[in-house]
Amino acid sequence: MINRETIINFYEDLKKENDFNIDEKLLWSYFFLDTNKKKLQDFTVKLEQLGYKFESIFEAEKINEEDDVEYYLQVIEIQHHTIDSLNDLNMMFYKLAEVNDINHYDGFDVGNIE
Repeated sequence: MINRETIINFYEDLKKENDFNIDEKLLWSYFFLDTNKKKLQDFTVKLEQLGYKFESIFEAEKINEEDDVEYYLQVIEIQHHTIDSLNDLNMMFYKLAEVNDINHYDGFDVGNIE
């Protein structure tokens, strides 16, 4: 689980790398993982109703050949996040995944707006 301390370290790394202006809006991606692609497609509708934009569903890389096929759902938003707002959002995503029977909220990534 991504906790507040993890997010603080993430922000400190962003400041060191100097590739992103964390005081501005950035492009945020959020990832959900499940073995049922259809369930992820249905979940996308709920996320879109919350203002997130569908980006893709793609097959996760297997660690072992005998592992089940899993899929990632990626949604995006353009947003300015603080440590606290990102922490709150992560907690909401964990709960949302649980309530909607999605195997796992897998975290976030950030990029510059192009």
